[in-house]
Amino acid sequence: MILTDKEYDKNLIVNAVSDIESACFSDPWTKASVMSQLSSDGTVFACSSDSDGNITGYVCGQAAADECELYRIAVSDKYRGLGFAKELMDYFIGECKKREIISVFLEVRSSNSPARSLYEKYGFQNIATRKNYYRSPTEDAIIYKKEL
Repeated sequence: MILTDKEYDKNLIVNAVSDIESACFSDPWTKASVMSQLSSDGTVFACSSDSDGNITGYVCGQAAADECELYRIAVSDKYRGLGFAKELMDYFIGECKKREIISVFLEVRSSNSPARSLYEKYGFQNIATRKNYYRSPTEDAIIYKKEL
């Protein structure tokens, strides 16, 4: 099930997203960063939840004019492989279309094969590489673009 920040207490979302961030990313967002993003104009954000209402993952991006950047999509380890990433991506793309977004961009670690596979299934095209973009560990970023 997809839930937006309007359907959940923001503190609950911030805590759940922060926990997922810490588990999934080597350079996680802070609680303050998550709260700031939730409060920003143009944010495209949603959480996925299981049948008990537990937050299983989230997607977050930023729209400006007719473009959007997908900042993060992450699912807790114990919920991976159950369709939550697909549910989140479907929501994100649908919300971008509602907002009349024409192009979606994202960056991903070159070694993140599961994420790259998901993006490519959704029609994202590899358009460039940023050498040594990521830290901890140092790694290239692959830039993807999707036309809606």
